[in-house]
Amino acid sequence: MEIRTRLPQQEVPAEVAGRPPRLKVDGLVSNSLELGPEELAALPRASLAEAFRCEEGWEVPGLTWEGVPLAEVIARALPSSQARFVRVGAGDYVVPIPLEQACRALLCDRLNGAPLTLQHGAPWRLVLPGGACFTSVKWVDRLTLTAEAGENDGERIARARRKA
Repeated sequence: MEIRTRLPQQEVPAEVAGRPPRLKVDGLVSNSLELGPEELAALPRASLAEAFRCEEGWEVPGLTWEGVPLAEVIARALPSSQARFVRVGAGDYVVPIPLEQACRALLCDRLNGAPLTLQHGAPWRLVLPGGACFTSVKWVDRLTLTAEAGENDGERIARARRKA
């Protein structure tokens, strides 16, 4: 197994690099939100030390992610009783996460003690402990609470890249 010393680099989409960082939270909620870095920085924070593992067989050991627990953000939107999933999105890349798993996830803005770079997913990257590589959504711009999982565009896109 190959061990990489850093996370693989993907090209930052132009629409990510050129927009002000905002996180929209909507769907089956009583309180739709649009949050910026200042509002998210004011929420309780947590850290997670975990290697980044990819289904292709490689990993990056010794990573420490820091950010806001996803459950903190979701709670502020006041989810309805019908909400069962949070669809974490960045442009066309959307991954549904069951709410019972969302309580373990972090919306990260720091990696190994430094601010997260655009190449590594800034302004916010989802990190789900034990989740598949494609659940680590870079450039998160929205959280939509839903009753059904819906299409897993992130998995479809990741698997298509793997076949290419």
